[in-house]
Amino acid sequence: MGVLPTVEILRRHAPGLTIDVLIHKESAELIAFYGGVRKVWEYDRQAAKRDLFSTVRYHMKLIRALRRERYDLVIALTQGDRVAFLSFATGAPLRLIIQTSNKMCRIFMNAFATGDARHHHFIEQDADILTYFGIEIPQISMKIQITDQVRIKIREQLRDIRAGQLKVAIHPGARKKTRRWAPDRFAEIARRLHEHRQAAIILLGGRGDEGILEEIENRMGSPAAFKSCELSLLEMAAIFSECHLFIGNDSGPGHIAAAANCTTLSLFGPNYPDSCRPYIASGEVIFKNLPCLGLCRQEEWLCIRPDNTCMDLIGVDEVWEKVQMILARTGTAASGP
Repeated sequence: MGVLPTVEILRRHAPGLTIDVLIHKESAELIAFYGGVRKVWEYDRQAAKRDLFSTVRYHMKLIRALRRERYDLVIALTQGDRVAFLSFATGAPLRLIIQTSNKMCRIFMNAFATGDARHHHFIEQDADILTYFGIEIPQISMKIQITDQVRIKIREQLRDIRAGQLKVAIHPGARKKTRRWAPDRFAEIARRLHEHRQAAIILLGGRGDEGILEEIENRMGSPAAFKSCELSLLEMAAIFSECHLFIGNDSGPGHIAAAANCTTLSLFGPNYPDSCRPYIASGEVIFKNLPCLGLCRQEEWLCIRPDNTCMDLIGVDEVWEKVQMILARTGTAASGP
């Protein structure tokens, strides 16, 4: 997601610049319709890691295609060895990355930006790379371009929700189990929102989250207004753009909701929110900051508090209080039955 502000700043300072983006395949749709990007290269992680032969073949094909473009500049927004090697392999004479101690990055890259030490969020750090060119980084804003076709499709799917009704999207999934709040707790928040605020509850997940959504819907005492684990990321963004509030864990959908201008409430466990919370002024975070933070490396088997994890310490009443505060602050009121 951090690529969008970086592209926007480049566009403002060099309107005639041709900008292509190499991004993971699953995220490519989020920038495919962005006006400042000429071409989106999709990096298929599954194809790239299937086996040794497939890995070599996939990367050789990709490198040949990239070299044909004869890029003048490559800007790397991540610091992995693979990114550094691919940057070098493009043949671009200038290969820029943020200042790093990564040995492979220092070998394959030849330009280094220092950035602003006051910036902690990854989106700000990504944009800071442009200070190498003397560009002053403006106030950053995140916005996903949602096509009319996708927006119309989503509004049709939400047509049974009353006009003016409070719409709350709940996404209970996360890539790491250590980042997940319990489904029964999400269900209780959903139940209270429906009972006290007459809210339309929208349950969203990724593939594999079907069981979690079923459990939440069964426990919340009323059917969800909409439920799906089959949406594309752009369709998910369109849903968030229709909602008043997003509630979820420390995961990608929170960033999508923020970029769709939906107020967010994110529940953080073994990860610092300062650097990776949804980038929106109206967003809120609940975070316990335990002394053992980081020791588990976000792996369940390394947790030293398996019976009372950092996510378990986030109580239902605490989340409910924060939800009510957000709704009061944003002036969001429920409509009557």
